[in-house]
Amino acid sequence: MRLKEMVWKYLAVIFILLYPAYAKSQTYPVTGLGQCVDFISAASTTLTSQIQAHAGVRAYGLPPSYDPLTAKILVPPYSCDSFDLPGLYKTVGYLSHELGHHVAGVPNIDAPITKAQYVERNCVWEARAVVNNAAVSDQIRGFSEGTVEIPLISENSATLWSMWSGGASLVDIGKVFCDNNHVASGKTYTKQHEDYYDANYPW
Repeated sequence: MRLKEMVWKYLAVIFILLYPAYAKSQTYPVTGLGQCVDFISAASTTLTSQIQAHAGVRAYGLPPSYDPLTAKILVPPYSCDSFDLPGLYKTVGYLSHELGHHVAGVPNIDAPITKAQYVERNCVWEARAVVNNAAVSDQIRGFSEGTVEIPLISENSATLWSMWSGGASLVDIGKVFCDNNHVASGKTYTKQHEDYYDANYPW
């Protein structure tokens, strides 16, 4: 048996011994991203059910994304062989963010639609991913008694955590996310959506 498998099976046994009620009620989801990701994901009932319901491919690749046409999810490359726990927790964060997009469904951006409406609907879609990420993180933190911290996948996570815990609306969360996070080109999400609208509307 490889060292990696021995370590994760050992950790799984510890979890089962410490949390017998959990062990009886919960099955381990198969993420396709490695046993270590399966193990941490299983601590969230929300993430477990979403993984089990998601029929698309889940794989490592860049950029991290969700393809609504194929339901394929990509998360940044990570190896369970690295035993990099912060990297593992971030991988679970990415997975919960992208599954949040999948669960939310595709926003309605059919014409006629104003630029402001287009931006808002796309940003609410991002907010749904943020909220899913936060809910999964909260469940895993609670289950692990605060020892496992799944990060929010964003550049302004402290602000978004505060908004989520304070019950802010999806519209408000989406606006703050889009105004303060950037795509690969360096544009904010807001600017990218505005530019796309200008270049392609009506589609």
